[in-house]
Amino acid sequence: MAKEKVNNKQKLPSTQQFLPIKEIKEGIAIMRDGSMRSILMISSMNFALKGEDEKNSIISSYQAFLNSLNFPVQIYIKSRKLHLDNYINKLNKTLETQTNVLLRQQTTQYVDFIGELLQYANIMEKRFFVIVPYFPTGVEQVNWFKSLFSSKKAVETNFELEKTELMQRVNEVISGLTSVGLRVAALNTEEIVELYYAVYNPDTAGNERITDSENLVAPIIETRQSKEGGDNA
Repeated sequence: MAKEKVNNKQKLPSTQQFLPIKEIKEGIAIMRDGSMRSILMISSMNFALKGEDEKNSIISSYQAFLNSLNFPVQIYIKSRKLHLDNYINKLNKTLETQTNVLLRQQTTQYVDFIGELLQYANIMEKRFFVIVPYFPTGVEQVNWFKSLFSSKKAVETNFELEKTELMQRVNEVISGLTSVGLRVAALNTEEIVELYYAVYNPDTAGNERITDSENLVAPIIETRQSKEGGDNA
């Protein structure tokens, strides 16, 4: 009976088998159906503080950007708890070398204030993302939930060729959003992994940090060498 329990436990599928992501490499998320995603992080804008003419200009530019797109994009807004540990540590180090008595006192009071504030309130920050997709020829655009139960095999694609096509879309989106007055940055592999990790693990993502994607042991990241050898990096 004990052996049967062990064998049954070993046969349990991994959670990742139910995720739509096949691998992440070169700053691109490759889905199980062969489609690709590039994720852009967008700066925020205090629209309420703008003048009337500037507001109208921003709205007009954003409207022109949306009308210029001939492919779909997804806008994603993520709220997360802001961690100030590194900031407080930096202040404490400054405090150790501070020789001015008045500045030392003010810094101490400021550090105490931040510490008390974090005890009674969760300081949240919002991050804004735009997901740019690309569906190679033969890849059907379907709901990701339905694709988990689809029996269709993934379409074989040329990564370098499809990446070029995706980057053309990315550049178009970056150009359009920049014209609105926003700052745009494409996420790299490590940042995409951290974002997906935070999305699928909201309870633990606030306490854990992914520092180096090369040290991850999970089939979500594959190198060409490991893929050819059949092992996951």
